[in-house]
This record gives sequence, structure tokens and C-alpha cells, in this order.
Amino acid sequence: MPQTLLIDDKRHLDGAHIVRNYHDGIAALASQHWDVLYLDHDLADYSGPNGREMTGYDVMCWIEANSEHLPGAIHIVSSNASGRPRMQMVINKLFGRAY
Repeated sequence: MPQTLLIDDKRHLDGAHIVRNYHDGIAALASQHWDVLYLDHDLADYSGPNGREMTGYDVMCWIEANSEHLPGAIHIVSSNASGRPRMQMVINKLFGRAY
């Protein structure tokens, strides 16, 4: 059974380890190798500097800077019109896909 992680403030996914915010997501990513990551953009986590929202894009930037924690696959589960393409660009870069 694949090791699956969902970082999302609302969704549920049977069989997945679920975390609801940026910091718990980073801790989970750093704790082990994940076969699959499902990632939302809007995490409703305002723990960033000066109350800035920490998003799925921030998670992607962390993965890019810490590529030893790159999951086997990453699936975006967000419908955020501006966040989704930004996240996809990082995924494409990490997995060597054309933009």
C-alpha cells in the first residue's frame, strides 16, 4: 500500500495521512518518504511572517529547496485559479516536465 499524504485544511482521503496546515505538512514531509502527496493551495494557515497565509505553493517551495524529501508523485487538489498553475510549475520543474 503506498504511503500517501494529504495536506489540506478540509478534505479527507481514505487511507491517507492527513495534515491540515503548512507546518504539520512540512514536518510530515521531513519525517519519511511519501509515495504520493495530495496538496491543496488554500490551507487557511496564517502563521507566516506578519500573519501571511502559508499555502500549498509555500509547501512546493519548501520541497524544491529540500528535494531529498520529494515524494514519488504530487497531485494538486486545489481549484485556486492563480495558485494551482504556480504549484504545477514547481512540480514540472521538480519532475523534469516541460512547462
